Order: sequence, then C-alpha cells, then structure tokens
Amino acid sequence: MTLQQNNTEFEEFANDVARCLSSKNKYISPKYLYDKVGSQLFEQICLQPEYYLTRTEASLLNKHAPFISKLAGSNIKIIELGSGSSSKTAILLSYLSSQKKRIYYFPIDISSSILIESKRKLKSQFPNASIIGIRSDYETGIDRAAAECMAIGNNKNIPYTKLVLFLGSSIGNFELIEAQSLLRSVREKLHTNDFLLIGFDLQKDKSVLNAAYNDKAAMTAKFNLNLLARINRELGGNFELGKFNHCAFYSHERHRIEMHLVSKTDQQLYIGALGKTFAIRKGESIHTENSYKYSLSQIAALAEDCGFTVEKNFTDEKRWFDLALFSPS
Repeated sequence: MTLQQNNTEFEEFANDVARCLSSKNKYISPKYLYDKVGSQLFEQICLQPEYYLTRTEASLLNKHAPFISKLAGSNIKIIELGSGSSSKTAILLSYLSSQKKRIYYFPIDISSSILIESKRKLKSQFPNASIIGIRSDYETGIDRAAAECMAIGNNKNIPYTKLVLFLGSSIGNFELIEAQSLLRSVREKLHTNDFLLIGFDLQKDKSVLNAAYNDKAAMTAKFNLNLLARINRELGGNFELGKFNHCAFYSHERHRIEMHLVSKTDQQLYIGALGKTFAIRKGESIHTENSYKYSLSQIAALAEDCGFTVEKNFTDEKRWFDLALFSPS
C-alpha cells in the first residue's frame, strides 16, 4: 500500500468520524469496524455458539460444493467480496482443487494484514491455485478484479467461468438501495455463463437473532467497542471505552439487527487529528451497524431488480440461512 493510499484512507476515516460525531443521529460506516484488531475479533465472534451464521453457511458450502463445482467448468476465476480469513472459501477451493480445475482466486478485503495472512495459508493448502489479493472496498475491488480476470483471459485465450462470492450475510449491512447498487455493479462485470453466490441471513425468531449479536463471551461487544479504540489509536481520540455500552437488538419492523455504542454519561470527546471536541449526551448512541434479515421472496425480488435470476436457494433444515446462487438474466 502506498503512502498516498495511506493518507487517503486516513483522511476518509477522519472525515467520516467528524461527520458522525457532529450529527444529531450519530452513524458511522460498519467498514471501520474491520481494522486488524477488529478483523481478528470478528473471527472470534464466528466461533461463538450463539453465532450460527458462520457454521450454517460453512455446512451449506460443504454440502453443495459438488453442484457449484459442476457449473464452473474446468477453469474458474473466483472473486470474493470481503474475503476476511477465506476460511469458508477454502471449503470450495478444496473441492475445486480435488477436481483438478484451474483456479484463480481474487480475495478482496479492506484489511491488508488479513489478506496477507489468508493468502499465506491458502498458498500452503492449494499450491496450484493462483491467488491475487486486492486491498480495497467492494466497489473498487470488483472493478480491479474484473480487469485482472480479463487480462488473464486475454493472455491465455482459455475460456473460463467467473464466480463472485459474497458470503457471511454481508449484504445485510447494506440499505436496500445500496445493495441494489452493488449488485448491479457486479452484474455489469459478469457474462451469461458466470455466477454470483451470495449469503443471506433469513428472518427468524428474534430471540435467536438477539443472542447471536449479544454472545455470552462478549466478543461482539469487544468488536463494537474496538471502533472507539481504533479512533484513539489512529486519530488521537480520548474515548474511554468503559463509558460506553454495546447495544444490539432486533427491530421487527425493519427486519434488521441494529448495533450501537451507547454513552453511559455526558461526555466531551476530543479527536487530536481533527483538533476538535465533540459532545455526546448520556443515553445517546453511535450507530455502528445494521444487519438486515431477508425472506426468500425478498431475495428473489432483489435478484430480479439487479438483472439476475435465482438458480438455486441452498437453505439449511431450519431455514435460518440461504446461500443463493444467482445467474445473469
């Protein structure tokens, strides 16, 4: 990563924090939860017994990897949005490798450290796969990955299938209009023989959802509070983490989990990089994340709106989670 990129990211983070703390309704993008520490904490969340999402999605990948592999042909280029540790993707890579397929894998993540670590592990597991990490947000990353795919295709003159992965129900972090914008952008990069495999958390009893985001080990709380620690580390903030509570709850009306950091007292928050002090009242919150929960009919409507057809819904027995396979329509 270049110095210019570092400066741009620093300025973007600083500006977004300033905008958040100046607002009446304080909200900041959930992407800032995923620095190196945050990414490591999220991996711990995925291991918690209450957090069913990761293990359910992994079991679906295990079960349906043969079907997905059959669609791919002998040459496949996998682009993954928000790859993280790539642990679930390794399930698919393992099956594809066993079928002697030619694999290119383009993991896209905003954490350079997790990209480096996951690439190191995957190269030892799958030495014959070509792994090209892209440190980026989703929108820029998909553009770069598609360009790389085209360049490789032109050089080798070999037909291949593109498979875009968007796992972990990360689509739920987007408002509907944002989700549509992203999926339309992905659709523009795909041909008729390509696919998008996307994980959706399904609507279910709120007690299950509330438990998943309020685990007994408090890993989600640590993950959420790390955002304030990151502001301290990178922007010279004076947040006292003990003066905030992690708060996550399911809104039945909006079909989403909301995650907040709630101030326990009236506070003056100084940010050194901005040279400014911001006031926050007792009971006031910083809204850090939404996680929308879908129905199968909503998934079908989203696919159609964005130029896709739902080829398959891979759901678990409890119908808690859906791995939806989209094809360009």
